[in-house]
Amino acid sequence: MRIERGTHHAATIARHMARSRQISHARGASFLPSYGAQGAPELQIEPIDPTAGGNILRPTTLAQMVGQEKLKPLLRRIIDVARETESPMDHMLMVGASGTGKTTTAQIVAHELHRRVYQVKAPVSLETFEKLREIMRDGEILIIDEIHQQVSGDRRGATQACDPETFFHVMEDRQLATATGMLPFPAITIIGATTDAGLLPEPFLNRFPIQPRLERYSTKDMAQIVKANAEALGLTLDDGVAPMLGAASRGTPRIANNYVRNVKVLTPGTFVRVDVAREVIEVLNSTTLDGLTLDMQRMLTFLLSSRRENRAGDVVYQASVNTIATALGKSRDTKAIALYVEPWLIEQGWVQVTHGGRQLTEQGITRARALS
Repeated sequence: MRIERGTHHAATIARHMARSRQISHARGASFLPSYGAQGAPELQIEPIDPTAGGNILRPTTLAQMVGQEKLKPLLRRIIDVARETESPMDHMLMVGASGTGKTTTAQIVAHELHRRVYQVKAPVSLETFEKLREIMRDGEILIIDEIHQQVSGDRRGATQACDPETFFHVMEDRQLATATGMLPFPAITIIGATTDAGLLPEPFLNRFPIQPRLERYSTKDMAQIVKANAEALGLTLDDGVAPMLGAASRGTPRIANNYVRNVKVLTPGTFVRVDVAREVIEVLNSTTLDGLTLDMQRMLTFLLSSRRENRAGDVVYQASVNTIATALGKSRDTKAIALYVEPWLIEQGWVQVTHGGRQLTEQGITRARALS
């Protein structure tokens, strides 16, 4: 059941949430290079501290990490070997859907190794590497978020990306190619994070001997993450709140973290009721209790309205990706559909990829009709 509220109440919620997001952004700002008006990095790069107060909802050790039961033993062995040999760890590429904890896991690895860690976002410029050369030391770790942007062309005008060969020299030869020649570079470990390893060419991929994949979390794991984060924020959850928020989080800790922060804003004391959790999911975030965002709901209902017969004479509910993007107001932005809308629908077995575009499955037809 959807809970309705008056415009004054909605405006109050919006003000509270805007303030909450400003605080959250400010806490994380010091961890990354800042950018000037022209998009050029000011390169005030400082080492990050995974245990700092601004990261209160992030685990800092493998023991604190919920889920990823296949991955954690592998990481433990890699970390133990690197510590025993006192040598730089091999370069690592963290692959996983947005919000599944790639950079958090990379920070855990660095923390467990007791190594200083720096974090930047791709595309990385030569100027950034020159600055890192000055401040980094052997054995330290550099996390590069969205590393696929280094070569994918999706650079958003932030920096002038250096070419892949510069990366290769840093990673393999411990050398930095500059206009004045090759300069020594510290023996660091690069941990890249990407949502799509397929965007990286094979020569780039081959420079990362370790390529763990973070899977989406189970509903049970998500409920456990919600409970732990609520406790970290001093909240006590009513029965049913953790499973409800966990189920709506689509196997993604980042979404769960946002929900927990939101219920804290809307809770006068420390006890979170079920109706407040439902209000956060359905009203504040316009999401169904099983995690469907507005765009996901619209994609399902649009496909349901796209009934036609295929060549075999069977009735199908299908549309091209371009048509879906246009219907969702994405200006034919098929990348947004591929990254943010359809993955969860495909994973749930509601949508399948066909030669004609995207098509509802039998389960998808049932789910779409429930939305209509």
